[in-house]
Amino acid sequence: MGPRDEHTVTQRRRIGLWTLLVMVAFSFVAPMFGARATAAETPPSVGRASGGTATGVREPGVQATDDEADIVVSVVEQQRTDDVTVNKPLPGVKITATGAAGPVTGTTDATGKVTLTVPKQGDYEVVLDTASLPTEVEAGPDSPTTFTVSFSSGVTIGSGAKTVNFFVGDTERAAINRWELLPQTLVNGVKFSLVIAMCAIGLSLIYGTTGLTNFAHGEIVTIGALVTFWLNQGGPELHLLVATPFGVAASALMAGGFESRIWRPLRRRGISLTSMMIVSIGLAIGIRYVYLFFFGGRNRRFRQYVGDPEIDFGPFGVTPRDLGIMAVSSVVVVGVSLFLLRARLGKAIRAVSDNPDLASATGINTNRIILTVWLIGGALAGLGGVMLGAATGTQWDMGNIILLLMFAAITVGGLGNPFGALVGAFVIGMFTELWTWVFPNVVELKTLGALISLVVILLVRPQGFLGRKERIG
Repeated sequence: MGPRDEHTVTQRRRIGLWTLLVMVAFSFVAPMFGARATAAETPPSVGRASGGTATGVREPGVQATDDEADIVVSVVEQQRTDDVTVNKPLPGVKITATGAAGPVTGTTDATGKVTLTVPKQGDYEVVLDTASLPTEVEAGPDSPTTFTVSFSSGVTIGSGAKTVNFFVGDTERAAINRWELLPQTLVNGVKFSLVIAMCAIGLSLIYGTTGLTNFAHGEIVTIGALVTFWLNQGGPELHLLVATPFGVAASALMAGGFESRIWRPLRRRGISLTSMMIVSIGLAIGIRYVYLFFFGGRNRRFRQYVGDPEIDFGPFGVTPRDLGIMAVSSVVVVGVSLFLLRARLGKAIRAVSDNPDLASATGINTNRIILTVWLIGGALAGLGGVMLGAATGTQWDMGNIILLLMFAAITVGGLGNPFGALVGAFVIGMFTELWTWVFPNVVELKTLGALISLVVILLVRPQGFLGRKERIG
């Protein structure tokens, strides 16, 4: 066996050892994302809600037992425009399921939904508390506020879930012009754009300094939200503002570990960027399903800022939570921009991004700069994950859901250019929300508008808004 073969065997042993260490580490952190409750720990009459604080509600993260089933309740306000009916989810609405086992109460989250877990056998009366509806929303005469749900014995958890939909809103109200909804759509677009920008800037910096298209960046976004959720809900129950720095630190450490233990050794061995991209895809899939195993598939909410009343600004309304998200995101994005423009380390990062070989020749430690970029990019991704979790809820694949939008943002803005990522994030975020304004009945295809804008912009300007033309060949 030659020296090269011995080196290859050593590298494989190291990779195998690190894989084993990661698996052991995940086994230790499993309690972070909730353990299963036993019958001795939780009486059968206790239920669970996915949003808000409820009477007799099981702690988030605890799974339903074989003797329980879910009632998934959705509360929607129907608003008639000139030509279509817009369904607006209503957060903060109190729902109660009353049966032989006693009442189970929950509050709808930002998506207008709440999940109540009740004993499987028996009948339940699901009641909407009209007093918890927003002041401008009323339950019309044709809108039932009570439904009866029945569970039979022998129903499995998977097929036993019952769905209840409450449609509220005065059927006699005047028609809402579509243009009256535009200001609210633009505000939502700004908020979404800022969240995408925080996540995409780090991804763009990583691409600029290493050339790596990192498909595992979405999992770095997710870990920040999951760690924050555990600290906020499952473990010490810290306030969201106190738990957030720990989630950001977890994302930064995860990104730094990727660089120092995976990507740097692969670069030293001369692995091609295409092979490294494929490794990142496999890494992303593996980590994502580890999240699913420990966290579960349910969308869960932080304890604070759920069901906040809107602050009326005339043509649009904003909750204090959304104002906080936009304020924090704006400060962070501006701060990162100033850091890259003014700070010595920021200038070094831009130099390595522009030309790594030339930067190394001038005395810049490129490995240290690349590690710094990964740490900064991971921290930004973690903060973006927390902001996204506060806005839409925390779930195991939340990073993967916006991964395509992050790639679209850095492509539209110019690959490897962090300021281009900021511009591209606003283009993609605004087009995504405007698609729901133009086509309100196909919200499930909201990302289609962003992808159409990506194709159109690249046809006109292939290098992106702030990208540079390059000669090939």
